[in-house]
Amino acid sequence: VLALGALLAVGAAVGCASDVVDAPAVLPDSGAPEQAPDDASPPLGFQTDAAPAAPPPFEECAEEVRQIYVVATDKGLYRFNPAKLEFVRVGMLDCPSAAGTFSMAVDRRGTAYVEYTDGRIFSVDTRTAACKPTAFQPAQYGFTTFGMGYAKNDDDAGETLYLAGAGLAKLDTSTFALSIVGSLALGRTELTGRDKELYAFSVGSGVVAKLDKSSAATQKSYRTSAIEEWAGFAFAHWGGDFWIFTGQTKSKVTRYSPDTDESKVVIDNTGMLIVGAGSSTCAPTTSPR
Repeated sequence: VLALGALLAVGAAVGCASDVVDAPAVLPDSGAPEQAPDDASPPLGFQTDAAPAAPPPFEECAEEVRQIYVVATDKGLYRFNPAKLEFVRVGMLDCPSAAGTFSMAVDRRGTAYVEYTDGRIFSVDTRTAACKPTAFQPAQYGFTTFGMGYAKNDDDAGETLYLAGAGLAKLDTSTFALSIVGSLALGRTELTGRDKELYAFSVGSGVVAKLDKSSAATQKSYRTSAIEEWAGFAFAHWGGDFWIFTGQTKSKVTRYSPDTDESKVVIDNTGMLIVGAGSSTCAPTTSPR
């Protein structure tokens, strides 16, 4: 998952080499993607869904929920298919806030919780981009802006939404009350889950850290090449790899594989600045390739 305005100092240099691939996923510079003429094909690597009919009730772990969702500074919601390196625009957020987007997490039924820079959290339907306010009260326990990510519970009974801000916390999405887990020593971070495991990413150091969900202690850490001073960033897991979105005006996409300790830039320019990303706990934990 990702955060806007995460202005972090660059940490120690990373020894992971990065091969840049100019993937065909470039979008227009700003605003909604341009519509292709009737007799023209859409740009490679980018598709726009047709206007959907009234959506059916949420289905847990539907195929779309197994992919990654991202939100950009243009307030567009996009579905990202890592296997194809392809973005599909879902729609534009119409949340009742003049603030900008900051972070996002997605649950198993396809609801995205999107945080804005004013600290409010909105509930977004990932099929339509329809937005509703939640009862979340900003600045609980000093959590003004924060990273977000889901992880499965250890007893297999559901999942939990974690926040990384003034420490690590859990958010109950039935009451929108926070409970503190522990302190974090990683600076401003984003969060994602890999099945029952919770991971944090710090753009200032390029570190991905596996966290103890009961104490916030770092259990294991990796170093990626995704270090960018003053960058907006986002972070998600899919297929056993971590997908890191970083940029100052336009985001690139770095895939980090913990199995091989390899960082690789798979999209050099997405054409938008991504500040939030969410992969649900339905996402595959091993590569389908």
